[in-house]
Amino acid sequence: MPRTPRAHGLSRRHRFTARGSFGPVLRSAKRIRGNAMIVHFLRATGTASRLGIALTRRLVPSSVDRSLVKRALRETFRRHPVKNDGLDCVVALRERFERGALVGLRAEAGRLFDRLHAEAR
Repeated sequence: MPRTPRAHGLSRRHRFTARGSFGPVLRSAKRIRGNAMIVHFLRATGTASRLGIALTRRLVPSSVDRSLVKRALRETFRRHPVKNDGLDCVVALRERFERGALVGLRAEAGRLFDRLHAEAR
């Protein structure tokens, strides 16, 4: 059976691969703010959007929770149409993460990606 790309996959082209490669995105003036997070963005050089996640131990002290937040944000991005808009996005939290707030965090990420998708058009 021939291999075909998954419709909702998150391939290497949707990630920042080099260390420090999303620094220019963080320094850009383009950002969308939510209550719990900020999404910094720039127009990408390619056609696929890339996602970076900037989490600090100060805001998410537990490594288990950091992995949980990253997994939730990647999953939200993976299923969202903003993935094909040609934007470089970096998500950073604005407040301390509590484990019970994961559902709200996913919902807010979806709303911010919706706004970003509308601006990209």
